[in-house]
Amino acid sequence: MSKPSSGLSISPAATTLLDVIVGKFPGIRVIGDNVANGNPKILIRGGSLSINNQAYAIFDVDGSLQTDFPSYIDPQQVKSISILKSLSATNRYGGIARGGAIIIKLK
Repeated sequence: MSKPSSGLSISPAATTLLDVIVGKFPGIRVIGDNVANGNPKILIRGGSLSINNQAYAIFDVDGSLQTDFPSYIDPQQVKSISILKSLSATNRYGGIARGGAIIIKLK
């Protein structure tokens, strides 16, 4: 199930992409202590998290798949963000997306 960001308003105070994603979409959690180094892991509700199966979200930035958080994106350049939960993401992107996908369209 896709949750589009229709009506997404990005605050001018948003300095990172993480500021835009966290708090705007229900069921999104940042995992671990790697937030400070710019490489956070995102868990979408419905994804699995266990010792043997780390299923974090992948990122589709204008058609380019990335497993690392795209911290280089200027939040003011974001046109839209959609969230795909694990089953929908796996159907679209394959097994790499078992933890869900965050689709980012830039202006």
